[in-house]
Amino acid sequence: MAALRDLTFEGFVEFQFGRAVRLHGNPWYFDADGDWWWPEPRTGIAFLTRLFAEGATVLECYHDDQIAQGLTGLVNTMAVGDQPWMRDPVTPAEARAAVWNAVAVFFGDVLAPRCVPELGHVATEAASPLNTVTYMWWESFPGFTNPDDPGRALVDDAELAALERILELDSAACQEAALHGLGHWVRQEGRCEAIVDRYLASGKAAMPELVAYAEAARCGCVL
Repeated sequence: MAALRDLTFEGFVEFQFGRAVRLHGNPWYFDADGDWWWPEPRTGIAFLTRLFAEGATVLECYHDDQIAQGLTGLVNTMAVGDQPWMRDPVTPAEARAAVWNAVAVFFGDVLAPRCVPELGHVATEAASPLNTVTYMWWESFPGFTNPDDPGRALVDDAELAALERILELDSAACQEAALHGLGHWVRQEGRCEAIVDRYLASGKAAMPELVAYAEAARCGCVL
């Protein structure tokens, strides 16, 4: 068992997404004797940015289940613990903000085309694995910055811009994910209300249920 610090980008992608999805038992990233990717923060930021910006090409040979598993094992703090990349003050804020720009690209190029038109907050049965990762992105992705981070405003602005860009996608799953994120942000960031209001006024809700969900998100009432 070892922390892998020196993988190339190509090696990182294969390590993270090339695993078979097990029919039974826990995913590979829960193996007690397994390796895990743990780069220094600047490398982590650079690889995440490239992965998200070039995801349509980088991940084209992987199945949806592999992508969902790889993303969960990469950025879901409940699965792999607290990752330091986005809150590392040594990494320039411009580089950390660029991750959010790339996330918006990833939603448009990878998640929107692959997700099925189902909503997580009203699902009566488990949605596809990739839908679940999409819906829970802002519950899971370690994107927060520390309160005393001098680059916090720049990173936060980039995240809000990414959320608004994702709301413009013609994808119910992606719109729901962005509303979910805004619903968690709204109590500490007043600009979230304006973003939701612009979304509602645009008439771009991909499903009627998203109008009600947007109104709930505006009040911070999301699951």
